Amino acid sequence: MTRRSLAVLLLVLLAVPGVAIADTAPADAEKTASVRTFQLRHKDADKAAAMIKALMSAEGSVSIQPGTNSLVVTDRPENLKNIAAAMLAYDAPPQPVQLTVRLITAARVDPAAAAAVADDMKDVAGKLAMLRYNAFQSVGAANVEGREGEQGLVDIGNGYRAEFRFGEYDPATDSLRVTDFKLSRLQNEQLTQLMKTTLNLKVGQMTIMGAARDPESARALMVVFAAKR
Repeated sequence: MTRRSLAVLLLVLLAVPGVAIADTAPADAEKTASVRTFQLRHKDADKAAAMIKALMSAEGSVSIQPGTNSLVVTDRPENLKNIAAAMLAYDAPPQPVQLTVRLITAARVDPAAAAAVADDMKDVAGKLAMLRYNAFQSVGAANVEGREGEQGLVDIGNGYRAEFRFGEYDPATDSLRVTDFKLSRLQNEQLTQLMKTTLNLKVGQMTIMGAARDPESARALMVVFAAKR
């Protein structure tokens, strides 16, 4: 073998390991953890931490910095890209929301004595028929507009009052959280609380809750909720 042929062969052998190293480098780089800090302006850091856990790898970690309302996330670079996009969508300014509250009395009467159901009661009547209610009367209704995090207070009529706080809207489930909803009634100059609850309301769907003492009661006060955006 000539010296020229030997030199060419040596160069080929030297080049082969270089190709192998170049192929494995990106795979190793993908497994290398990176650290990124996210500071939230509109939402709570602890809630954001719960939200991003599904996007993190098994090796990832997140720590909450309450003083700055921030998250420090350690994970693979590709996961951090997905987390950054999710955080941008989540940390949005408070969104406008709307809550409609209707009060309806429902009763069980002799079918022969039951009056025709009014048009504005038919949506409720169909659902309450399963509980054998067949007579309905509107007590009052109110529509409240606000933003996430704001307090709501409204007089519905006939001495009834509702107060609550608009919670967060969850785009993943298209639902609005309503916290500390309290229904009270003013009687003899005294405000008596009738119910207190927290709800997750599906936007565009009706939710009915009863305020009767006994499910078998012949008469009940029903609270009908509907959330909108």
